[in-house]
Amino acid sequence: MDQNGNHPHFKMLITDDVSDEGLALLEKADDIEFDLVKGLTPETLAERIPGYDGLIVRSSVKVTKEVLEAADALKVIGRAGVGIDNIDIDAASLRGIVVMNTPGANTIATAEHTIALLLSLCRLAPQAYMSLKQGRWDRKSFTGVQLYRKTMGIIGMGRIGMRVAARCQAFGMDVLTYDPYLSDEAAQELRVKCVPLADLLAGADFIALHAALTPNTEHIINAAAIAQMKEGVRIVNTARGGLIDQDALLEGLKSGKIAGAALDVFIEEPLPADSPLLEMDNVIVTPHLAASTVEAQADVGTQIVAQLIDALRGVDFRNALNMPFSDAALLRSMQPYLALAENLGSIQAQLAEDTIERIEVEIKGAEISDHIKPITVAILKGLLEPHMERAVNYINAPYLVERRGIKVSQTRGLPTPDYPNLISCRVEWKGGGSRTISATLFNHDEPRLVQFDGYRLDVRPEGIILVFHSYDRPGFIGRVGTVLGELGINIATWRTGRTAPGGMAVSFVSVDKDVPDYVLNLLQEFELIMRIQKVKL
Repeated sequence: MDQNGNHPHFKMLITDDVSDEGLALLEKADDIEFDLVKGLTPETLAERIPGYDGLIVRSSVKVTKEVLEAADALKVIGRAGVGIDNIDIDAASLRGIVVMNTPGANTIATAEHTIALLLSLCRLAPQAYMSLKQGRWDRKSFTGVQLYRKTMGIIGMGRIGMRVAARCQAFGMDVLTYDPYLSDEAAQELRVKCVPLADLLAGADFIALHAALTPNTEHIINAAAIAQMKEGVRIVNTARGGLIDQDALLEGLKSGKIAGAALDVFIEEPLPADSPLLEMDNVIVTPHLAASTVEAQADVGTQIVAQLIDALRGVDFRNALNMPFSDAALLRSMQPYLALAENLGSIQAQLAEDTIERIEVEIKGAEISDHIKPITVAILKGLLEPHMERAVNYINAPYLVERRGIKVSQTRGLPTPDYPNLISCRVEWKGGGSRTISATLFNHDEPRLVQFDGYRLDVRPEGIILVFHSYDRPGFIGRVGTVLGELGINIATWRTGRTAPGGMAVSFVSVDKDVPDYVLNLLQEFELIMRIQKVKL
């Protein structure tokens, strides 16, 4: 928002049809200018995308790395639908671009289409329809099977999988599920049995796929998986074509191991006219129709437009896939802790004695214990910024850290002081060195460093700070003060932590203006000082 309270002006590109309600939202938004351009290839999209702040796509438009490299102003990409395998999310994240989808808009439509395909597969309804259309009254060729008292195996128990499970239970089916992220409590509440994949494959009469397409789930149905299935199993896929190894599926269909398959999605879309799937009598295919209901298409278009408007305005980031926070209100309420975490990361980066190879983060306290991910990302952002020419934000920081080979983990049991809410970060650098720094907020808004390795401190992390590693001897403070004073450098605060009187000490000295390197070299000659480092925050 500018100084007059007005929103900045944004440009949005829409590459497919959205609902009239969605377009009406855009027409009412005085700060949004939009263009609807359909039929874009990756090449033509790359030519068109410069200057746009927002982009809305469906499944047919591919947002490639080359498109993103040409997107000089892009801030947010909205996928009108669930699957985002047509968007290079890693490349978008590296460029700090928010990627969001609409996971709930087509849930009911997809679940219902799954059941429609399941019933069609059981009762051979499409085949019987075509036979009758061709003038044949053939009842014997189309004897089906019932769902009642059979076992459904659902791979992926998300929003859609849950609804498919409920509908299968209404038919009197038992439901097995394979989902590594489903808790035992959630499975019990859904009245499904959560089992290893091998047990699902061996026990299911029908298998429905509702998993996201990831490197771990690609070709989850392959020759080895099919070999573990029951004879005469039937498979329904309304999720992503890449979940199934098509060659293995065809072999299973030809051998009879798989009695039938109903497919709405394919590795290559549109499905080629010469696809061998179209020659199989025990295969039912539909052209990616699962979300194609009047209600779902209206909902998904309206939702993604509303999401992008709010994201561009910074009001809300719901359904963002690559942000540590989706709730902008929570982001604002956590801002003091996030700023503290950024400074903590920056200090670690500036004081590290070699290339950082590992980062460990520990969070304690009721106010922040549920927010380990955003606080960790804030630390990473602060850690990268002193060494990066490109902009670092909460989206690209984890990806940039990963690309540098830095290991990041949550830990417990760091030797830290006792404060109601405490953020601690330990880094290891090349050569075996390490450092632990802890920080907290006093009165919810006053940032303080309270630990530096084994030293207890009370340091406000701001401005220019000189960090002295020294011997705790008389005359040290006076000598440093004299040198800085003679050069016109005023000391704002001096905080010292020490192991014992006369032992080792670390001092954080805040100064009112920058200290040139030659002054640091001059101070380094003082025999009580082992090392001086400068931090800019």
